[in-house]
Amino acid sequence: GINAEYMGEGDEWVLNGTKAWITNAHEADCALVFATTDKSLMHRGISAFIVPTNLPGFSLGAKEDKLGIRASSTANLILENVRVPHTHLLGKEGQGFKIAMTTLDGGRIGIASQALGIAQAALDCAVNYAAQREAFGSPISKLYAIQHKLTRMACRLDGARLLTWRAACTKDRGEDFSKEAAMAKLTASEAATFVAHQAIQVLGGMGYVSDMPAERFYRDARITEIYEGTSEIQHVVVANKLLKEYSEMSMPTPAAPHKHRS
Repeated sequence: GINAEYMGEGDEWVLNGTKAWITNAHEADCALVFATTDKSLMHRGISAFIVPTNLPGFSLGAKEDKLGIRASSTANLILENVRVPHTHLLGKEGQGFKIAMTTLDGGRIGIASQALGIAQAALDCAVNYAAQREAFGSPISKLYAIQHKLTRMACRLDGARLLTWRAACTKDRGEDFSKEAAMAKLTASEAATFVAHQAIQVLGGMGYVSDMPAERFYRDARITEIYEGTSEIQHVVVANKLLKEYSEMSMPTPAAPHKHRS
């Protein structure tokens, strides 16, 4: 929800409220803040503001102690009568929701790419370990069970990579890419979790300790199914777009089934 509010005073905007779960909160020099002037207006009352983090009244909450992605801080932004010039309004007043949705679609391609990187690293780790680890006098990569896992990991990864490339190309062409971005994000994030999980299985006990990077890949992968819209939300986006596309097609009416005489 939008828990930050704004109002105009002279040639300034005054912002109050909090923003939760902000990535890179402690590293950022500037924040893009979405705030509302009147909650009864719902999405039409949302505007976007560029807010330098060194302004009076701007503060940060404590860093969250997260499962993964620990190199990046996550924290609350706290705004107490933060004043920004009128020129710090991004777009026009009331356009914040539109800006947020457009940004979200592009961000989903970014998260898909992040998931691909995690999955590729997990696959590399698993293949290299399987080629070096020996059991019964030969590398475990010769075992069918290991080969089966590596094959499934590679197929899930490459399928997600192709969907991500398609989404990026669609965006670059200036076409509507909401469905493609959601499909890429959904597939790549779930592929990352799957590949990282299987990497731990290939490594066995070594996959469960911090001496090897597999456990980190597993922890890092998990968030990609949550931020920029959960996997459940991606299903809703794809389904709505798909149903709309089919409703706009000229589809032949299915023929009535023939009645068979007994």
